[in-house]
Amino acid sequence: MMVLSILAALAAPQAADPLAPAREGKMQCYAPDIAAKTCKALAGYELQPDGSYANTALVLLGISPVITMETVTDVIVRDDAVCGYTTEDDLRTATIRVDGAPMTGAPADSFRDQLVSAMSSAIGPEICTRYLPDGDRLRTEITYDGEVGADTAIPVIWVSPEDGYRVAP
Repeated sequence: MMVLSILAALAAPQAADPLAPAREGKMQCYAPDIAAKTCKALAGYELQPDGSYANTALVLLGISPVITMETVTDVIVRDDAVCGYTTEDDLRTATIRVDGAPMTGAPADSFRDQLVSAMSSAIGPEICTRYLPDGDRLRTEITYDGEVGADTAIPVIWVSPEDGYRVAP
C-alpha cells in the first residue's frame, strides 16, 4: 500500500547528509507530479537543539473527498539514513482534514481508530529511509528494524515553498 510506504519513509530518510536541503528551507515531495506541482506527501524537517529533527509531514490519504493527515515526529540522521518510529500517539494526535477543513469530534476519533488499525504493522519498528539517486530524482529505500520493506521505492524531489507544490490527488 503506497500510503503506508510514504508514511514509513516520512517517519524515518541521500548520502553523507540526507537532510542538508531541509536546512535550506526545502521540503521533500513524495510521488511528485511535476506538471501539476502536486505531491502525495510533503515533508519538512526542523533541526532541534539535541541534533534530532522534528519531521512535519502532510500526507494524502483519500482523493474524493480529499483527506490529508498532518503529523509531527522525531527523527535522527544515522549514517546515510533518517530513522524514527511511528507511534500510536503520532496517529491519534494527527491533524486530519477533509477538503481542507479540520475533522473534529467523534468522526475524527473514529477515523483515527481506523488509521491505527490500518497502520498497525508500521507502529513499533524502527523505520529508516535512505534516498538513492534515480535520474533527476531520488527514490526511497525503507527498512523496518533493518529489513528492507516491500514496495518501498517511492520517487522524491526536494522543493522550495515558493515552487508552489501542494499535497493533492
